[in-house]
Amino acid sequence: MKKDLNDASLSPTNTRILDSYLVKTKAEMREYLQRLRDIATENAVNQRDMESMVREWRSHNFFYWLHVFRSRTRDVDLELKQSKLRELFCRVVDFIYFW
Repeated sequence: MKKDLNDASLSPTNTRILDSYLVKTKAEMREYLQRLRDIATENAVNQRDMESMVREWRSHNFFYWLHVFRSRTRDVDLELKQSKLRELFCRVVDFIYFW
């Protein structure tokens, strides 16, 4: 799926992607994030590690798929500063989420 770049809002501290659950694979997530990086300089998407953003995105998708907090997990906010606990949580969810 080719997600529209207009579905994202970029700032120096956050990257918000609307209806992020529509993007299913790691490859599509990386491709979309790279497209955002290409058009956005000095924003959070350019400063954060790609794999960390993909893991967080996948954790949102996982909970959306489980119908947990759907109103909050349909979109993803990839904040520049992520706590170590949140990063660990996303790693665990990414490990158990096979899709």
